[in-house]
Amino acid sequence: MSSLPLMPGRPVGLASAIGIALLSALLARMPGMESSGLGWLPLSVLVGMAAGNLWPALSMYGARGLHLARGPLMRAGIALFGLRIGFADLGAAGIHGAVAVVLMVASTLLLADWLGRLLGVERDLRLLIGCGSAICGAAAVAAADGVIGARARHVSAAVLAVVVFGSACMFLLPALQPLSGMDAHQFGMWVGLSVHELGHVVAAASAGGGDATAAALVEKMGRVMLLAPVLMLLARGLRRTSAPEGSGRTPAFACVFVLMMLLNGSGLLPPAVQQAGVMAAQLLLAIGLAALGMQTRLSDMGGAGVRVWLLAGGLCIHLVVGAAILVLIGAWS
Repeated sequence: MSSLPLMPGRPVGLASAIGIALLSALLARMPGMESSGLGWLPLSVLVGMAAGNLWPALSMYGARGLHLARGPLMRAGIALFGLRIGFADLGAAGIHGAVAVVLMVASTLLLADWLGRLLGVERDLRLLIGCGSAICGAAAVAAADGVIGARARHVSAAVLAVVVFGSACMFLLPALQPLSGMDAHQFGMWVGLSVHELGHVVAAASAGGGDATAAALVEKMGRVMLLAPVLMLLARGLRRTSAPEGSGRTPAFACVFVLMMLLNGSGLLPPAVQQAGVMAAQLLLAIGLAALGMQTRLSDMGGAGVRVWLLAGGLCIHLVVGAAILVLIGAWS
């Protein structure tokens, strides 16, 4: 389509992104969607991509609104995401669980950079895939983009890659549990240390029962807690390079993320306010990711080729095997 009967400007793009985010929320509640790994955030990207490719004039008429959705609104959602994390349950992981979290996140990020260079994957794309794989899937990709300022096609490719491999892990790990010799608690730790999206973690760990789910969530929240320090280190590293203007900025939203996390952990926040904040975070992230999808062209994504999938697949293997080794080492010690 060459044109749309709409006035160009901010309302068109922003309204479209909001509409797609709300539609994605409805689709995510359909039977089978969450269990398949297609939660609210990944669906926002996919529906946004469908709309942007079917009606490309949307991104032209609504460029200012899409920039607002992808930038300030999505960063606000990342900051509020800290309300999802509390400190009370993290002690249940013990020293071994805490060390395992740090080792898995750090090693995955380092491997993403090394393997990405080896495969010839562009810097921004390998950083996005590394953050999404190491920490918390689409939300981590969006947060890293707030620091990097990557191209829309790179962000969308990273989101799709971590969703695909996270979905594969969601089915693979329960199938491997009988062969692993792990009890429910160990299986939950394995899931929490290796699986990408929070929805994937819950779905996979549920196969091991309540003890497995509790252990998985503790380990996964430990990975999510490392989001803020990783963003700060990422920004510092980018400032030392010849990064494009706008990237490597001090991520103020990451500081607010930490403040929200501390506030939630303090116990001073009424449960209703905490729940409202978490819902607002999800909505703002969904709006931002919908805008990213609308600005992504499938023809552009094809240029990344097989290298993206090799990188994401290599990181997935590292997460599954490395996490299993760390869990078994803890069992033997």
